[in-house]
Amino acid sequence: MDKLHQCLIAGVAIVAISGCSAKQSQQLGMRSSTVTKVSQQMSNLELCETYLYDRSTTQTHFAIASEWSRRGLSRKYCEETINQLYISALASWLVANKDKKTTEDATKPVPLPATN
Repeated sequence: MDKLHQCLIAGVAIVAISGCSAKQSQQLGMRSSTVTKVSQQMSNLELCETYLYDRSTTQTHFAIASEWSRRGLSRKYCEETINQLYISALASWLVANKDKKTTEDATKPVPLPATN
């Protein structure tokens, strides 16, 4: 019974977290750690959080701003990204990867039969 309770609690936690947005999880303190990656390796979400919402980082504000400009990010994009639910972000990622795989399959060269 103890194992069942642990599985049930883990399942409920996963469902609850996937129903949250990055902003909600940040308010709960789950996205409060310092970002230690260089700005070129940060995700767009991490750039948004450090540039607009004062999440701590080991990089300078200039480096963050430079990468922000290079990627062409905007305040509107960041608002949409931060308020997007994790589950819908996962669904978008899965659809994008499926489309990418379909495109790659269509462009693969077809080998010709050997001629003697």
